Amino acid sequence: MNSITLTELYSLLVEKVGKETAQSLTSYIEQKIEKEVDHNTRYLATREDLEKGFKEQSRWMLGVFITLALMILGLYATILLK
Repeated sequence: MNSITLTELYSLLVEKVGKETAQSLTSYIEQKIEKEVDHNTRYLATREDLEKGFKEQSRWMLGVFITLALMILGLYATILLK
């Protein structure tokens, strides 16, 4: 994938569409890129978010494990007490 800088784009556009249009197009593209990057980085998870999620997931897994263990013990108890 070829990448092009804004200054290269500007110089290419100046030849084709004129100075004013090239300036407005490159400024629009620059603003659009900045807006998109800001939007994408705003919702990235931080280390604290990941640690919090891991702790919460661990609690849920422990709770499910204990519940299943008690259910299995209860089934064994009912079978042995018959």
